[in-house]
Amino acid sequence: MIQPNIPTPREGRRLPPGVREAARLPARLLALGLPLGPLRLLRTRGRRSGRTHVVPVVVLRHRGRTWLVSPFGDTAWVHNARADPRAELEHLRRAHAVELVEVTGAERLAVLRRYRTRFAAIGYVRTAFAGTPLHDDDAMAHLAARHPVFAVSSAPAVRTARTVQTAPGSPA
Repeated sequence: MIQPNIPTPREGRRLPPGVREAARLPARLLALGLPLGPLRLLRTRGRRSGRTHVVPVVVLRHRGRTWLVSPFGDTAWVHNARADPRAELEHLRRAHAVELVEVTGAERLAVLRRYRTRFAAIGYVRTAFAGTPLHDDDAMAHLAARHPVFAVSSAPAVRTARTVQTAPGSPA
């Protein structure tokens, strides 16, 4: 079994105290194939090391698409996704090859608003978005600059140590 590693970002913001440690248990449970609501394991390739990095992320479905939001700003997985948009999302021990495309502008604001309302019960989401009025465009635009948003789309299979599911119609 691949042990999830929860990297600490070297540049940009640091994770709030305790987040790295708190992420270990859900990451292990997800790696065992246990369903944990909207949580999935995200595998990215390290932009400098080339090693596989695995972190738990919350997946948002909005307007018929799948989205990833970084509530902690420019973390290691964000930098890795910017360097190489190919990644894998794992759910129930099945990995799916995906491509992560960062979005900006009005689309980013709409996704952040939905993320904030949909996952308001999650403590770190509440903390990350605390004090920002939901319908104040200026406040949300300021907030959007600190929270990267990625559209998730299916990608052709990438050969890895685990079996990867391909998108229908994608060459295997």
